[in-house]
Amino acid sequence: MNKRLQNKLEKEIRVIPDFPIKGILFQDIFSITENPKILKDVVNELSIQCKKYKITKIIGIEARGFIFGPLVAQKNSIPFVPIRKKGKLPGKIMKKKYKLEYGYDQIEIQKYSILDNDKVMVIDDLIATGGTAIASYKLLRGLTSKKLTFSFIIDLYNLGGSKKLKALNNNICSLIKVKG
Repeated sequence: MNKRLQNKLEKEIRVIPDFPIKGILFQDIFSITENPKILKDVVNELSIQCKKYKITKIIGIEARGFIFGPLVAQKNSIPFVPIRKKGKLPGKIMKKKYKLEYGYDQIEIQKYSILDNDKVMVIDDLIATGGTAIASYKLLRGLTSKKLTFSFIIDLYNLGGSKKLKALNNNICSLIKVKG
């Protein structure tokens, strides 16, 4: 991993204490999108992973995966496919319900957007407990048999999500690891 970029991200990403609730240190990735040079460096680094794993489609998880995913897809001249929240996609869909701290949520993908031979990279801004990422893994398992690659800007390592996701035999990449 690019140590220079890691240092830059650790310095540049704003941390907002007590948001959205007391005790949370919110990692504000919009400080990346406000800086075109850092954004370009992030896209370049994610593109290196894309080439390494011979990715054929980029998946972005709603909503922040929609910021970085299309940029990486465009840079690599490959398709971008969204994973959306319930009820946002037209046509035939596949869906996966998953548990939140207080209740349930559901993610969806268009049924024919991923083929069995596709090698996909799932991009999101960060991984914490891994709930959405693991639901995405289970959703995509119904579409492709290939090993999945997950890329995050930030891994809140002490919350254990990346370990759970790695245990499912996925490639995991995060640009920085910080305590959440």
